[in-house]
Amino acid sequence: MRILLLMHSFNSLSQRLYVELQRDGHELSVEFDIHDDVTREAVELFRPDLVLAPFLKHAIPASVWQRLPCLIVHPGPPGDRGPAALDWAILHGADSWGVTVLQAEAAMDAGPVWASEEFAMRPVRKSSLYRNEVTEAAVSAVRRAIARREAGERPAAPGGATHGWQPPL
Repeated sequence: MRILLLMHSFNSLSQRLYVELQRDGHELSVEFDIHDDVTREAVELFRPDLVLAPFLKHAIPASVWQRLPCLIVHPGPPGDRGPAALDWAILHGADSWGVTVLQAEAAMDAGPVWASEEFAMRPVRKSSLYRNEVTEAAVSAVRRAIARREAGERPAAPGGATHGWQPPL
């Protein structure tokens, strides 16, 4: 499958997904999400089957997600929405948390769910959780989401744990 990785920066999660998906035999291209025109141009040039966004700071342009499957890796369980998901989980002392792979839609983090993975929280720094538990859960959930798409399955309706929208910290 041709997958365009769209990201704000090539962070540890993005790097790990790149390596794992390449190892799985997918053809990949990386584009930095610096401007909507750059995103549209990357889609036109690479012609991906799928856009995968492991780390974004703003929404994918509607002109892209309305015509091409775009999957967002969100560091929160199904139903959690917002830009500081892991921060809020730590602040509230969550015992467990998760990663959700959802389809891009007009409302941020509110699209149909392709896959999710739960993990136990440890009393460590956010960076350690992100580089370990979040990354492992994301790799597993992304692989499952891609397999479901390749098998012609449909995503689940949004929902699950209803954490709702959490503002930036």
